[in-house]
Amino acid sequence: MNITVHKHTDLHTVAADSLVVFYGETNELPAGLAALNEVLGGELQALFADGEATGKVNDVTHVRANGRLAAKHLYLVGLGKAGDLNAEVIRKAAGTVARSVRGESVAVSAYASEYAGAITEGMLMGRYVYHNHKSEAEADQRFTTLTVLADEDVQAAVEAARVDAEAVNLARDLTNMPANLLDPVIFADKSVELGTAAGLEVEVLDEVKLQELGLNLLWSVGKGSEIPPRLVVLRYNGAPDSKEVLGLVGKGVTFDTGGYIIKPENGMGDMKTDMGGAACVLGAMRAIAERGLKLNAIGILVLAENMVSGSAFKPGDVAVAFNGKTVEMIDTDCEGRLVLADGIAYVKHLGATKIVDTATLTGAVTVVLGNEAASLYGNDDAWVEEVKQAGAEAGERLFPLPNYPEYQKLIESSIADYINYSYRNAASIAGGVFLAAFADGVPFVHIDMANVSKAKKTNGYIVEEATGFSTRSLIKVAERLAK
Repeated sequence: MNITVHKHTDLHTVAADSLVVFYGETNELPAGLAALNEVLGGELQALFADGEATGKVNDVTHVRANGRLAAKHLYLVGLGKAGDLNAEVIRKAAGTVARSVRGESVAVSAYASEYAGAITEGMLMGRYVYHNHKSEAEADQRFTTLTVLADEDVQAAVEAARVDAEAVNLARDLTNMPANLLDPVIFADKSVELGTAAGLEVEVLDEVKLQELGLNLLWSVGKGSEIPPRLVVLRYNGAPDSKEVLGLVGKGVTFDTGGYIIKPENGMGDMKTDMGGAACVLGAMRAIAERGLKLNAIGILVLAENMVSGSAFKPGDVAVAFNGKTVEMIDTDCEGRLVLADGIAYVKHLGATKIVDTATLTGAVTVVLGNEAASLYGNDDAWVEEVKQAGAEAGERLFPLPNYPEYQKLIESSIADYINYSYRNAASIAGGVFLAAFADGVPFVHIDMANVSKAKKTNGYIVEEATGFSTRSLIKVAERLAK
């Protein structure tokens, strides 16, 4: 994708296949469109008079220039009421129009310079498609050149937005991939390739090393598959003189049958997406490195297939985690918290001073929040609030769940230190309580995004199937710490 930034000029002189202009809800021609209207012989004013253009949020009106403008097509995009306008509104509007524009080159007016980044993100995320496995390749009709028009120098904001959007689209690509094409070994190999290209230090722990180091929870989940588990370490040193290290941990169960507590047929095909958290961490770590943020960060991808076989772990098995704690694994379909627990303990061992994990962890989060927000659970209220605010900046809703001391009972086992299933009692919270135990006092936040990791329909910059949700929140967390 070729992206350039130009000083805002007379819009009728902007040469592009498609020109995009945003405006607010109104019953009459906005003053900002007067010059275009004049060049178009009053056509825009007629559109408003007839109610064909209203400015309602995400309303797209297409005008063929027919030689009257330097651009071939004009798209007017509504932003709704002025009092409701924010970066997320304009990001969604940009995502909507990104699928409507025609031709290879698009020029977009930034509306206000402060929104240049949000517009860039929306345009790039909204144009996303995934049809990589058709026997006859479909013609790619998406635009390949984007010009952002602004009154101020927005080059830095646009470049950061490009990197962040591409990180999301990478996470989407990985999450959408069939499980036979992205097993733990393939995922680890891709992580080496993609991480190294971005300037990250990458280390892969194979099945032998996992057992040597005592990462037995990850090993327990993965040992039932013919394809062995992996743990990937992605290191970024952007502040060598600082002792602070951000740890990001992503759940990477590349296919989840549920193990011996096998999942029902309905929805089993979606279990290829149970590695979405790891995809988001990989995308975020690449973006952190590409943007050169001034902090230190370690990304951990815990990768395994949860399969059924003679060597698979069984309900009631007990394993010793990396940190020496014992876990009664009574539910083989609560495997996500097992692999993450080892990942969290390991990133702490590597020096993380603040930790965030992201995972498609529980179906119960949908019962609590529907599909409108992911949940947060943490052991430190200030760190929870920091992550929540990072999500708000990214336009990703993160809703904190309570961490009352009484919830510790949810993970108590009669025969081991912890148990990995609390039945349906506060199920989403229980997952967070379990994971926080392995942070062992380090400020920790768990993002459960099982309810928002996959979209059933396209809306705004969200495209049907994998969303890449939490990728930009993780980047924003790093960005805030770097400041």
